[in-house]
Amino acid sequence: MGAFRFLAAFLFVLAVPVAIVTTNVRFLADEQRVYRYAVDEFGAVQTTGVSRDELLRAAAEIRAYFASGQDVLSIRVNQGDREISLFNARETAHMKDVKDRFLALNRVQEFSLLYALGYVAAVVLWAREVSLRGLALRVAAGCLLMLVAIGAASAFAMSGFDSAWTEFHRVLFSNDFWRLNPATDHLIQMFPPDFWESIVFFAGLLTAAEAALLLVGAGIYLGVTSRQATPRRLQPYYV
Repeated sequence: MGAFRFLAAFLFVLAVPVAIVTTNVRFLADEQRVYRYAVDEFGAVQTTGVSRDELLRAAAEIRAYFASGQDVLSIRVNQGDREISLFNARETAHMKDVKDRFLALNRVQEFSLLYALGYVAAVVLWAREVSLRGLALRVAAGCLLMLVAIGAASAFAMSGFDSAWTEFHRVLFSNDFWRLNPATDHLIQMFPPDFWESIVFFAGLLTAAEAALLLVGAGIYLGVTSRQATPRRLQPYYV
């Protein structure tokens, strides 16, 4: 039972940063303002030759695609006086890979959240095998782990975002459909490397801020309860 309790606590510590990261990524992937930011701030209209309204409509279809049961992404837009397919076969195949990764990430996010909440409900509140101070220590450990991981990722990215982003794709995908031509492929024209560098930085900053906030909250609780638990020194009694 001791090994089982240790494993359950260890998984909870891991679940804390995993839940934070995956929730943030899931939120950003479905946030309309992120897609509008990509279109408006990185010259997508000029590089694609497609109007802003058409690109925003396409972005909405991409968001809907990630949440749908549709297997292949097919978007047609007006470019000047003709209708074209926005993405070629290579881009479409890559988007299918991206959707599969997002679906896997969503399952991880749901499992990590359910596990963390289940651990609190079953072990802390119901069985009372772990005190609230013990829970605060575990949350703090998970947040520290998250901050260390962000620091390591930041140090790696500082060697060059392009090389780090390329390595990330090599690890995540088993093919090279993600290698796109900025001169001809609309997908990378809509979401260029500069956009991804900006979004990754924002996601890291958001995650670090959330982890730091939880860490400070856990630290305050531990400090307050530690003083409350410390017995007062006996005072002499004078007759």
